[in-house]
Amino acid sequence: MKKILVIIYLVLNSTISNSQERDIKGVITDSLKNPIQYVNVGILNKPVGTVTNENGEFFLNINNSFISDTLKISCLGYKSKELQIEKLSNNESAIISLENHTEILNEIIIKSSNLKTYSKGKEKTKTKNKVFFAIPSLKNLNLGSEIGRKFSLGTKKPSLLKEFKFFLKENNFDSVLFRINFYKIENNKPSKKINSRNILIPAENQFTGWISVDLTDYEIKTQEDIIVAVEWIKASEKGDKLSLPILVPSFSSTHYYKYGTHAKWKKYGSISTAMILTYKQ
Repeated sequence: MKKILVIIYLVLNSTISNSQERDIKGVITDSLKNPIQYVNVGILNKPVGTVTNENGEFFLNINNSFISDTLKISCLGYKSKELQIEKLSNNESAIISLENHTEILNEIIIKSSNLKTYSKGKEKTKTKNKVFFAIPSLKNLNLGSEIGRKFSLGTKKPSLLKEFKFFLKENNFDSVLFRINFYKIENNKPSKKINSRNILIPAENQFTGWISVDLTDYEIKTQEDIIVAVEWIKASEKGDKLSLPILVPSFSSTHYYKYGTHAKWKKYGSISTAMILTYKQ
């Protein structure tokens, strides 16, 4: 009798657990029904999200406590879309189309003569402290998370961005892919992107160390302080550790972290990751 009761309990417990979760999956396409890769898909203002693969496909397993929340879908070059989770079918693949959209930025003119080169950021990497993209206990559950810092470039002269470097402290993935994002600042938080194209940076064979990104071809210009962030958008199946060093304290520095593709940004003063931005003025 006890064995029967145990079996009944396990079956009921499994059924209840499954009923408390919902699988959301689909394909993100453009207006011509072509799949869009590396689209951010996540619950608005919550630390739950992912990024589409090369075929535009995404999958999210979420708790039903998020049933009344909003799923936001966004990608550079397209209009964002928001959907009510309760209207999305459980475990049925949805085809979601995005409209093309070009963000109009203020034109910035830089005279090429007499430009000087400057670098800002933090080079120190020897520290026990670290900030995670991948968390071993929650493997691959937060694609789209971002780590960044503020760069004070000033408003007197326009800046032409030339190179960005960041230091990878831990990495046991066979391959990972990052996206580098450059943001305007509003209310002391990242706002609109000022780069018009995706900047994708791979790291292979469990690479750790400095990663340099040549920005010459992207022609990114600004005449204000900005935030530069590294976004984790893809990883191999094998691996569960991915982190950057974090310097505490780091006076006059401002650190930003977003756990999940459409989660809220967190701001931390007197903290910095090892990042260097080179620019001309």
